[in-house]
Amino acid sequence: MERATDALARGLHTEWSLTLEERADISVLVSAAETVTGRAAVHITTRILELVDGTAGADSRGGGPGFDRFWRNARALTAPTRADHRLRDIGDHYLNGTHARLTLLA
Repeated sequence: MERATDALARGLHTEWSLTLEERADISVLVSAAETVTGRAAVHITTRILELVDGTAGADSRGGGPGFDRFWRNARALTAPTRADHRLRDIGDHYLNGTHARLTLLA
């Protein structure tokens, strides 16, 4: 996370003088950080929901803490970007020196 944050900050500071290689390196670091944090968010919220499942107040409809809402939010925020595609691009960059294709979310 720190490497991605530092690289992105340096890239933003450098602006238009970034080379293609520097942009690719920043992109790979940010993609790796996004993949790790996305997976962690889904795993943690799923685990919390499992722990409170069956206890009083686990369901938000009953006026409880509504942990299911956090799980749904984590799933919804990580769903638009597929981790397997990002991981393939990261591996391809490090193993073959390729640059990921630019894709825009719809």
